[in-house]
Amino acid sequence: MNRRAARAIAAALSFGLAGANAGTAQNRQPISTSLTECAVIYEEIATEGARRGAMSRPEIPELQENAQRFRVEALAQARREGRRDPKSHLEEETTRLTSKWDGRFANLLEIRNNADWLDYCRALGRSRGIVDR
Repeated sequence: MNRRAARAIAAALSFGLAGANAGTAQNRQPISTSLTECAVIYEEIATEGARRGAMSRPEIPELQENAQRFRVEALAQARREGRRDPKSHLEEETTRLTSKWDGRFANLLEIRNNADWLDYCRALGRSRGIVDR
């Protein structure tokens, strides 16, 4: 096996292992849903950060812009997955996932799982050119 192939396999494995809990959850849903979930997570962080005054002014719009980028990619991915009505599907998923994530970043019992999801979303976002860091 050449070095390039070895690096590609290592990168694929590291991406697949990013956030074990999140990765496990993601495996049970289409990528378009995972992208939508990441959008919801970024919005929730922005909302919670603004509410608590825990973030600087530039951080909140950056999170909101990243959330929008996840949504755009989710729509494109839903089309690639062959969804009949991708927009309606993602609107339903957004409603469901917003309910799931509402207030979760204020819950100390969810810290580890939240961190796993953030790691997963960052890796997914970087792999698709959505986020830089």
